Amino acid sequence: MAYIWKIDEQIEAVDDSEGGLTCGVEIEFLVPSIPVTAEDPDPEIKNQHLHRSTSEDDEDISTEIRRQLLKTLQQLTDIPFRAMEEDDFHPPHDNVVIYDSWRLGQDMSLSSFQFADSPYHWTACELTSSVMDADDYAQQIQDVCRALKTTRIYFNRSTAVHVHVGRGNEPFSLNTVKKFATLYWLTEKAILKLHHPSRHNNEHCFRLNHFSALAAKSEGRATMADHVPVVPPSELRYNQLHRIWGCGSIEEVARLMEGAKRQEFGYDTTRGSVGFRRFLPAGKTGGNIQTFEWRQMSSSADAKYINQWIKACVAFTDFCRRSSPTTFIEVVGKVVRTGEDYSAIELLEELGIDTEIFKEMLQVWTQDPSLSEDYAGRRLLLAIDPEARVYTPTSA
Repeated sequence: MAYIWKIDEQIEAVDDSEGGLTCGVEIEFLVPSIPVTAEDPDPEIKNQHLHRSTSEDDEDISTEIRRQLLKTLQQLTDIPFRAMEEDDFHPPHDNVVIYDSWRLGQDMSLSSFQFADSPYHWTACELTSSVMDADDYAQQIQDVCRALKTTRIYFNRSTAVHVHVGRGNEPFSLNTVKKFATLYWLTEKAILKLHHPSRHNNEHCFRLNHFSALAAKSEGRATMADHVPVVPPSELRYNQLHRIWGCGSIEEVARLMEGAKRQEFGYDTTRGSVGFRRFLPAGKTGGNIQTFEWRQMSSSADAKYINQWIKACVAFTDFCRRSSPTTFIEVVGKVVRTGEDYSAIELLEELGIDTEIFKEMLQVWTQDPSLSEDYAGRRLLLAIDPEARVYTPTSA
C-alpha cells in the first residue's frame, strides 16, 4: 500500500477544485435471531430469512449471526465483502482502515435494551462500504440494499446511515473546510428537520450549534475575507462565523466543530450531526483521512432514499469547494435573511438536487414516525419491493 501523505501530515490543498469527490456509507441495523430448535415467532413473514444460532452465549450468538449474514452478502459476486476482523490498515497504523471492500462488523453504539421481552436475540451490525466514486455508487447501494432485504433486519433510533465525503487520497483546502463549516453551521437545524424525527435530538447525532467547541466560544473576531455576507446574522452567530474564519489550519477548524464530552448528559457529545473527527491527526481517532461524516440520516434499506441523500451530501461539499466567493456569499446571505424559515428542501434545490424523495419521506413520517420499532421488537423491517408481498407480523 502506497504511503498517503494526508493521513500522517496535516497538509492542506492549495486548490482542491479539480478532480472528483469520493464517498462512503455506513449502514447500522439490528438482526434478530432465534435458537436453531425454536419456532419462528412470526411465521407469517415468509419473504425474509430468519437467522438461527447454535450458540448460547450472547457474544457467540452475535458472531455466528454476523458470519451467516456475511455469507449472504458475499453472494453479490460483483461487490467484495469481508468481516471487519479481516481489516488491513495503512502503515504504520493499526487503526486507519483501508476501505477497499465492503465490511461487516459489530457496532457497540446500537441499542436493543427495549427488547427485554422479545423472543429474539439481537445482533448489532454495521456495514461500511468501500471508497466509491461520487459519480458511480448507486448500483452498489441498490444491490446491497436488495440483499439486506432478503433477511430480517430492524431499525430503531440508535441506528443510522452515515455518509462520508472526501477526495480519495487527496486533502481538502482550508478554504473549503471553512466554507463547509460556515454553511453547515447556518443550516444545521434545517438539515436535521429533513430527517426522521428521532434524529432531531439524538444522543448519536448532537447538534453542533449546541454542543460543539464553537458553540461554547462566541467571543473574538477575525476576518471572513471575501466570504462574509452583506447582511450579517445575529451578533452571537456573527462572532461564531468569525471564529471559523479566524482558524489557521484544517485541524483548528475540526477541533472547533467537534464537541467536548458533556458528562451531565451521560453521553459522548462529540458525536455531532456532522463529524469532523477525520480531519484530526492520525491517532486513535481513525486517522486524518479527511472526510466529512454526515450522521443525520436514520437507518434505512431504501436504496433510492440512501442514494439521493448521498447525492445531497456530495453536492453540498462540492458547492463548498467550487463556488466562487460571490456565489457563496449569495447563498449564505439568503440563508441569513430567510432565517428560521429557510428549509433544507430550499437549500438542496439551490444546489440542483431533486428533493422529491425527501418530501415523500417527510410525509410518511407525519403519518407514522415509528421507524420499524414498537418497543417489543416485533415490527420488523419488511421488504418494500412493490412486487413483493407485504407481510404483517403478529402483534406482541
